Order: sequence, then structure tokens, then C-alpha cells
Amino acid sequence: MDPIKILKRAWHILWSYRALWVFGLILAMAGAGSSGGNGSNSGSRYEANSQSNQQHETFPEDMPQTFEEFTQGMERLFNEGMSEIGIPKEDLTTLIWIAVIFVVFSMILGLVVAVARYVAETAVIRMVDEYENTGSKMTVREGFRIGWSRTSWRLFLINLLVNLPMILTMLLLLGLGIMVFMSFTQGSQEAGMVSIVISAVILFLVIFVVAIVSIFLGLLRHFFWRACALENLGVRESLSRGFQMARENWKNVGIMWLVMIGLGIVWAIVSIIAFILTIPVVLVTAVAGALVAVIPVLLAGGLTSIFLSGWLPWVIGVLFALPLFFTIAFSPWLLLGSWQTVYASTVWTLVYRELKALPALTSQGVDATPLPPVS
Repeated sequence: MDPIKILKRAWHILWSYRALWVFGLILAMAGAGSSGGNGSNSGSRYEANSQSNQQHETFPEDMPQTFEEFTQGMERLFNEGMSEIGIPKEDLTTLIWIAVIFVVFSMILGLVVAVARYVAETAVIRMVDEYENTGSKMTVREGFRIGWSRTSWRLFLINLLVNLPMILTMLLLLGLGIMVFMSFTQGSQEAGMVSIVISAVILFLVIFVVAIVSIFLGLLRHFFWRACALENLGVRESLSRGFQMARENWKNVGIMWLVMIGLGIVWAIVSIIAFILTIPVVLVTAVAGALVAVIPVLLAGGLTSIFLSGWLPWVIGVLFALPLFFTIAFSPWLLLGSWQTVYASTVWTLVYRELKALPALTSQGVDATPLPPVS
């Protein structure tokens, strides 16, 4: 397998196949091209350690009193209202219902974005594969048609299994937090400190193991997804097929993984420069986004003004309009992210095709490549 030829071919497809950009924008808005780090965990541990040195004696004893004062403060808030910031008591119940509606609206929006992400993932993989097979380019409408399938649901399930170690780690973190809380509130100071030490040791070991496993599964996910999308396999068969292909070609896969890490570093540097250079463009799109977002602000603000008074309806209108504003305002940066996402997906699709064709080429003794020449 020739990594340089794959990278060149993927670059050619990115710039010649503009319909892929639409699905790249969907993936960029869904955050499919970003990966979270673990810096927040280390920062919270450092802060906890520094505070424990300063409040070693007083913190555990004050914990029950702190939670009791917090409960009393919340009761006082709901009984007296938030008159200090201009919210009368009679508007508090209405404001809570509007907050519930906003949460439901956010959940529905998140569900729509999640569905669109996996439809776009399926569409990009299959559109690139079809282009390599026949040389024909699909329209955006055709891309949505091949993306809206059972395969997109299978991609979601595969991604859920890949992220399962992280999900279990979060549940473990929640359980340890409850254990520490119960030790402080119902046990002695010594029991609380022992629970903190045990939790810290367990978390360190678990996070170390889960980080390694997540990196490994994140690499295999490229093959799981493409086995599912290109060979129309079920979830279990896709996992088996993808793992088998990566294991049998581990040298080529490892080299391509290192190449993509290097490209990711280069892209991070280039993107910072591009973000700085496109700030004037973003200012223009921000103005356009503000003008467009005025409509939902007026609609949501006018509707809530029937139930609320003062400045609250317009704050609520702004909150409902923020997703639209951010999408338009940061559209240049979303476009940059879409290019990176489509390019990476195309590279791994070409890698999958190459690895799938290698055994056949070896058995036939043919010195050929499935990649057409770059025009």
C-alpha cells in the first residue's frame, strides 16, 4: 500500500467532489471530526490536591453543613423568588416551565443532529466508494438517499460500542463520587480520607487503561464502519470483519495511523493560521447571522412576553436563536472543519479499499492498484 498515493487521491476527491462538502458541514456541526482530551481530569485532580492540603481538617467536617445550607438556599429561592435580579415570584413558575421547554428543544435538536451525523457518515463513505468504482459523482440528494438507511443506525451502534469504555468510566466516576459523599456525610473523617485515596488510585488505573483502549478502538472504528457501509454487514459481522482486516494488515494500518497523526498535527497548525486569517470573514458572517437570528428572537420573545414581563422574554428569545446565529456566524470555520472531516474519511475509505484488494492482487500476481490516476 502506498500512503502517498492514497493521500494524493483523497486530496483530489476532496476538491473535485463538491457534493461531499455538504455532508462534511453536517459532520462538522455534529462535532464528528473533533476528539476530546483528558486535560480536565488532570486539572481537577490538581485542584483537589491543592485544596486538600489547605482544608485538610475543616473540609470533611463542614460538608454536611454546606449541603444543608445549599438546600435551605434553594428553598428560599423558590419561596421568595429572585426579586433581587428583577424576577418577581409570580414569574418564577413560568420561567421554570420555559426552561423545561428549552431543555426538551435542545434534546430534540441534539437528536436531529445525531441522526444527521450518521446519515452523513454513511453517505460520505458510500459516495467515495461509488466514485472509485464507477467514476460517477452523486448529487446531494442521492447522497442523502444512500445515507438514510439501516446502515446509519448500525454505525451508531458500532460507535456506541467503541465509546463503551468511556461511558463505563463516567459511570464509575459517578459511583466513586457517591461513595466519597456518603463517607463524608455518614462516616468519620478517616473513612472519608480513605475513600478519597482509594478512589484516586482506582481512577488513575482506570483512566490509564481506558485511554489506551479508546485509542485502539478509535483506530479500528474506521474499519468497523467501512465494513458495515461498504459490505452491508451487521454490527457483529462488521466488528469481526474490521478487526480481521486490521490484524492481517497491521503494518500498513500502523503506518497509515502514524501518517494521519502527523497530518493532524500539521492541520492543527494550519487551522490556527486559517482561523486568524478568516477573522474578517467571520465578522461579516456574524453580522449576517445576527440579522437572520432577529426573526426567531422576535418570535420566541413575543410569544413568551404573553406569560412573562420585563426583559426575560427577550433573553429567552436570544437563547432559542443562538444555535442559528452560531451556525451562520462561524460558517467559515465550519467549512474548514468539513474539509478536514471529509478528507480524513476519504483517506480511510481508500485505505479500506486498498487493503481489501491486496489479497486478490497478491494471489493473481498482478502489480496494480485500485486507485485511478490523479488528473
